[in-house]
Formats: sequence, C-alpha cells, structure tokens
Amino acid sequence: MLPKNLLMSLKLDKISKSNIVVSIIGPSNSGKSTFLNKVLGEKVSIVSRKVQTTRMGLRGILNNNETQIIFIDTPGLFEAKTIFEKAMVENAFANLNDADLIYFLIDGSRKLSNFDKKVLKYFKNFKKEAFLIINKIDLIEKKQLLEITNIINSYFPFKKTFYISAKNKEGINDLLLETNNEANSEGWLYPEDQYTNLQSAILCEEITREKIFNHVHEEVPYGSIVKTDSWSDKKKVLKIGQTIYVKKNNHKGIILGKEGSKIKEIGTASRIDLEKIFNKKIFLSLDVKVDKNWDKDPKYFNRLGLEVKKR
Repeated sequence: MLPKNLLMSLKLDKISKSNIVVSIIGPSNSGKSTFLNKVLGEKVSIVSRKVQTTRMGLRGILNNNETQIIFIDTPGLFEAKTIFEKAMVENAFANLNDADLIYFLIDGSRKLSNFDKKVLKYFKNFKKEAFLIINKIDLIEKKQLLEITNIINSYFPFKKTFYISAKNKEGINDLLLETNNEANSEGWLYPEDQYTNLQSAILCEEITREKIFNHVHEEVPYGSIVKTDSWSDKKKVLKIGQTIYVKKNNHKGIILGKEGSKIKEIGTASRIDLEKIFNKKIFLSLDVKVDKNWDKDPKYFNRLGLEVKKR
C-alpha cells in the first residue's frame, strides 16, 4: 500500500488538473490555423494565403501546466453560396455550442466587412465568455490598436482583448495564461501525448490539400478534395496512396502539369511535411480523377463532420 502522504499528493494532483474547450472563430484568412499550429508546436491545421482553406472543425490539444486546453479550429466565416460552403460556415457556428470560451480572432490590419459586423452581432445569441484576439499586430501601428478595439467591442462586448502576432508568437503567453484562469472543468479529456483528434489518414489528406492550395492557383483548389485509397504502416516506412478529385477535366490537367511536373511538386512538398509529422520515411503516390459531384456526396460531408441541411 502507498504511504498516506503520497496518496494525498496523488489525489491533489488529480484534482488540480482542469480542462477548457476553446472555439477559435473569425473571418477567413485571419490567421486561425497559423495561431493553432504555433501554440501546439505541431502542424494540425493547414495554412494557405487563400481564403476558405479550413473546411472542418478540428481539435488541437495543449497541456498548459495543469490545464488541458482543447482548441477547435473552425472554417473561416464568409458569405457562403453553395451547399458545401453553407455546411462549412454552419459547422463553425455549431462548434460554438461545444465551447467554454470563444476566441474571436481577426486580422487587425484589415477593415471589418459588413459580414464581420453581422457575425459580431450574432454572438449575442451565445451565452459564452469571449475574448477578442487581434492578430498580425506586427503589421499595425500601435496608435491604431485602440481604435480597432473600440470599434469591434461596440458590436459585441468582449470580456478581454489580446493583441498577438501568431506568426511571431508575440502576446500568446498572456492569452494562454488568462485562458487557464477561465478553466473550471476538472480533469483532462485527452491523453497527455495526444495533440489532435484528427485521424491519421485525414491529417495526411489535409496536408496534401494544403499543397494543392499553395502550388495551384485560381479556382482549382476550391473544387478539389483528397481521399486516401491505401495505407501501409511499417516500423520505418509509411506507404500512402491518395486520389485528388476535381470537378472539371481541365482542372485535372492543371494539377498534373506538363509531363506530370505539378503533381510531382505537390507530392514532394506533402511528403516532406508528412515525414516531419510521422518521423519516418514516407512513400506517397498521388492520382487525379474527375468527379463533378464530389461536393454533393453525403459520405464525404459526414467524414468531415459537416451536416447537410435540407433546404
């Protein structure tokens, strides 16, 4: 039997652990995914300069002292038109219901759009504590920060405002410390060594999709998805087979490139990232197929945790 003083220590340690679920929401391309990757020190959310890169709410887990912070990275908010786009935006709002705390993260170097203002007013429907996170302060003059803060808070009164540069990790420690103070749920929800809830196959698909966004321009990336066809995980080598689906025949040619040059670029960039994530040799094979109805497939929506509502 363990000594009484050691038992008491273990009990106190168990009680002292807490968790908090934080939903990160904001306009497209405001830096939400960059923020999450910097905080975790791991790549869990894909990043691109193009808007609407993130398509689903994924969870990143940070054990910050005795507090486990579960971040939900949500699709960027924008004026959705298609069924798929509407499902993405609805997913972002749905994740607010699961959160204990909301981060409204915005690019401070850009002006609020009319849609942003509508979103801020809509926040009043959620009885949640919310922090305003003004990102990219390295691009803003300090005298402008107070003005920006007052304008945004006039639409919704945030509990606190934080000024950060996700790219440079500036201001993030203060934000995390205050987040710890908001935690009031006992225990940890995930194992100590887990940093995301994404299945490995989906994480790999997201990495490849990021490379499509970064290597292919115009509308092509928005009309594409990546699906895993094969997976063979050995001790030192991971073999992955993926298919990129596009909606148009000419898009297939663009992704393949002249004599397959473009898809080789995409595959190489994806493989380099995956080897860092899995810490082993990766053999990645990519194929491209045309499926003009991929964004109407309920199975794909369900796999991403998106809900298609009848209209």
